[in-house]
Amino acid sequence: HDNTVNWHGGWIAQIDSTGTNWKLFSSGFRNPFDLAFNDAGDMFTYDSDMEWDFGTPWYRPTRICHVTSGAEFGWRPGDDKWSPVFPDNLPAVLNIGQGSPTNVVSGLNARFPEKYRKSIFAFDWSFGIIYSIHLEPKGASYEAKGEEFISGAPLPLTDGVIGPDGALYFLTGGRRLESDLYRVYYGENKENTEPLPTPALTNDQKTRRSLEAYHDVPKAGAVDFVWPYLKNADRYIRYAARIALEHQPAAEWTARALAEKDAVTLTEAAIALARKGDAKDKNQLLAALQTINYPQLSESQQIDLLRAFELVLSRMGMPDASAKANMIAYLNPHYPANGGNELNRELVKILAYLDAPQVAEKTINMLANAKDDNSSGQQQFTQSSDLIMRNPQYGIDIASMLSKVPPGQQTFYATALSQVKTGWTPELQDKYFKWFYNAFSFRGGHSFVGFIDAARKNALKNVPKEKYKYFNDLSGDSMVALSGTNLAKSAIQPKGPGREWKVEEAVKVVDSGIVHPSFEIGQAMFKASLCIACHTMKGEGGVAGPDLTQLGTRFSPKDMLESIIEPSKTISDQYAATIFELKSGSSVVGRLINQDKDKYVVSQNPFAPLNTREILKSDVIRTQMSPVSVMLPGMINRLNPDELRNLIAYLMAGGNKDHPVYKGK
Repeated sequence: HDNTVNWHGGWIAQIDSTGTNWKLFSSGFRNPFDLAFNDAGDMFTYDSDMEWDFGTPWYRPTRICHVTSGAEFGWRPGDDKWSPVFPDNLPAVLNIGQGSPTNVVSGLNARFPEKYRKSIFAFDWSFGIIYSIHLEPKGASYEAKGEEFISGAPLPLTDGVIGPDGALYFLTGGRRLESDLYRVYYGENKENTEPLPTPALTNDQKTRRSLEAYHDVPKAGAVDFVWPYLKNADRYIRYAARIALEHQPAAEWTARALAEKDAVTLTEAAIALARKGDAKDKNQLLAALQTINYPQLSESQQIDLLRAFELVLSRMGMPDASAKANMIAYLNPHYPANGGNELNRELVKILAYLDAPQVAEKTINMLANAKDDNSSGQQQFTQSSDLIMRNPQYGIDIASMLSKVPPGQQTFYATALSQVKTGWTPELQDKYFKWFYNAFSFRGGHSFVGFIDAARKNALKNVPKEKYKYFNDLSGDSMVALSGTNLAKSAIQPKGPGREWKVEEAVKVVDSGIVHPSFEIGQAMFKASLCIACHTMKGEGGVAGPDLTQLGTRFSPKDMLESIIEPSKTISDQYAATIFELKSGSSVVGRLINQDKDKYVVSQNPFAPLNTREILKSDVIRTQMSPVSVMLPGMINRLNPDELRNLIAYLMAGGNKDHPVYKGK
């Protein structure tokens, strides 16, 4: 998340048995913990997200990656992350969602039904889910479908293995949590474990592997062999062909690349030249790319071409004045595009870098009303709202973000414009800097406010000195310190140190009494522990849970502590969640708000209960009451004993500072 450091993230190397000879196999991960091979011998891993990037246009969910020779997956710090649609990296075969990936294990040796023996099991520590990833060949790679195989709350999964008896053994624990060992078996554990037959490769998979044979040292005839595959319809084949080309001396194919007439081949060859060629060929390479008939390309081909331009500029530098003017003339008529957001992101990025005269006006005209889409291809298997109630710590961050989601496309435009120096009018600058003021009210990951403020400060460098204070104030300088992800950001925070409170211990602490209970501290702990987000106290607070004003007349301190620490022990029908098991293999958990003959209407975010989701009844296999409360456990774990006593006193008083509990101070 630190974009001041030039990290390329995780990588996978192939080594010999002595550990002497190392060969880089793949790179561009965040930090995968494990890998596994399927029945065809292909490698897969489960890569992490960066939760601090929640709400930013460059956030990447946890994902299952098919790791091929020379694969690059584009993870970089901060906003330097590569889009999954970029042709010089490979996409995930399945985007899972938020989480903390740990173990990956193949089911080949399990005494499980064949469906699960062929799958890859992926473990998520944060939300306690083992996913079964079912793979089907598609072109030179695979398409993947996820299934929630095992889950628990909490179930902090750390590692797993198929044992010699064919059962799945897994461990939980980590970060001072209790560690347990589980055994998972099917039926009487007598399923056949004879080796599965090796599946036949598709023709595209065979082609990809033949190209990967050139991912090593230069070989005679390699350029002629790989060249036709640069325009193959399959993305993985084009990628493997380009990597093979890059392993041959650039002098052997530079002239051929610059003279290429096929648009797709030229684009791929230009990417290879930007990575391996000589910077002296920069203007010639940019000119060659401008011979491509842009309107005749498909949207994905246009994105590939724009990425080729971007790589030439970022790796070889700014072109001279004439070449720069030609590039602006070539690209400017196509911005803004009518296609998906990803296309406009590439266009604004390049035009802003070139400081094109019209880019500020064109982008400002779209800024306020730009809507998000999924043109980057990162649709998640597990929706964020499904995870809120599975983990008290990370669920709160997700719930907070979903209560006021930052607009990704607008954020991208605003960030890109921060480097533009020309084409501004006072009216355009007013609209631009006012956007930042509003943006500070959105909730994202821990990096969100910092990124927005960095872009704002970068843009302020381009305003006249005499206008700096005006635009600094207009853009929300006073808002920065008040912004963030914490739903209780305005509350006094606990001093701690906290602990993982248990009912018996907490009852003893509260029963020991407090000499001078403080209404102010109790009220602050009520807010800081997020009680106020879901419960009303004297007319103030959320509506997802019951009103607590009269709680002290019905509940003893012990009853309160049991409800807070073990919320799933007793669940009122009025506030219970429902589990919707879907035909896709996933499940949705939330409170049923309404339904008709076609659909259910479900609320999944207790911190924003009016945000609902519709589930088609035709997609549902069965429903059942959830044994897990929508109230998250661990909400008071930041409190020290005195803070806990003050909170319970506040609850007993029903938020009334004149209550007898506060008398006799």
